[in-house]
Amino acid sequence: MDYYYHPEVRYLVISQSDEKEVMLYDDNPYTWEVPKIGPRPPYYFNPRYEPYDPVI
Repeated sequence: MDYYYHPEVRYLVISQSDEKEVMLYDDNPYTWEVPKIGPRPPYYFNPRYEPYDPVI
């Protein structure tokens, strides 16, 4: 198995950043600055999937 190093992988272990990124959303003519790395959405370690039947 070959291993390699990629410098952008370090962004996965950083929780926040002071660097800014310009964002353009949809057809909005205005741009604004957002943090390059911001809060991440929550995730579940062991999600519980339960089947359900719709009520008819």
